[in-house]
Amino acid sequence: MDVGDFDRLTLILAETRPRRAHLVGLFAGLLGPLWLFNADDASAGGICKPLCNECQICKKGTCKKTKHGKVCKKGKCQAQGDGSSCSAGTCQSGACTAPPSPPPPPLPPLACGSGSSCVFVSSALYSGALGGLSGADSKCQGLAAAAGLPGTYKAWLADTTGAPISRFVHSTGPYRLVNGTTIAANWTDLADLSLLAPINVTETGGGPGSFDNVWTHTGLGGSADGIANTHCQNWSIATNAPSGDMGSVTNTDFRWTKNGNISCMAQRHLYCFQQI
Repeated sequence: MDVGDFDRLTLILAETRPRRAHLVGLFAGLLGPLWLFNADDASAGGICKPLCNECQICKKGTCKKTKHGKVCKKGKCQAQGDGSSCSAGTCQSGACTAPPSPPPPPLPPLACGSGSSCVFVSSALYSGALGGLSGADSKCQGLAAAAGLPGTYKAWLADTTGAPISRFVHSTGPYRLVNGTTIAANWTDLADLSLLAPINVTETGGGPGSFDNVWTHTGLGGSADGIANTHCQNWSIATNAPSGDMGSVTNTDFRWTKNGNISCMAQRHLYCFQQI
C-alpha cells in the first residue's frame, strides 16, 4: 500500500466513526421513549408483584398508599380531603363503597290479645260465595296468620246453619282492634249492637279502602237476622239474586252489622274476631 492509499483509508475510517456514533445515538433515542413508556406502564400497577391491595397503587414496581385526600386503613375508607367520611363503607380500588342497608325495624307489639280479643275488618273483598260459614272463618284465619296475629279467628257472619251467638266464644274481656282501640268491654257489650268505636282497621293496621260494607246477616245478640233468604243461600252463591245482608265499618250503632242488603255478586269485607 502506498502513501496515497493509506491516506484514503484513514479518511474513510475517520468519516465512518462519527456515522456509527450517530446511528447508535439515534437508536438509543428511539429506545428512550419506549423505556419511559414501560416505566409509566409499571407505575399503573402492571408489574407490581405481589399485586397491590385495593388501598394501594403501583409506583415503579413498588406498592404505595393512595393519595389525593383518600386514605384507606385496614380495608376501611377514612375521612376524605373534602371533610366527608365513609368509614362505615369498604374500600374498593381506593374509593369508598356505600355501607349495607340497615335491617327493617321490628314490627310493633300487638295492641290486642293477652286478655283481649283482637278484631279487624278484612283487607280483602269477597263475593257472597264464601264457602259457607267455615269458608268465611278460613278467610279470616288466613288473613290473621299472614299478618302475624296469633289465635283462632272466626267471621262475624250468620246463616241458617249458625250465628256468632252459637259459634263464638263469649269473651269476658274486651274486644280490641289491632291498634289497641276498644270496641266493646265484653261479649254482652258487643252483642247489644252498640260499639265504642267502629271496626275500621284491617289485620295489617290499615284502613278498609273505598268499600265500607261487610257481609253479616247478623242481628241483636249475635243471632241470625230475621229477614229470610238474605244470606246468599248460606253464603254459597255469587249471583244477582238473592241478596246478602251487610253492615258498615263507619258506624257504631246497630248499622255496623245491619245496614241493608245487596246482590251476592257484590264484593264486600268480613269482620274477623279472635276467639278467647
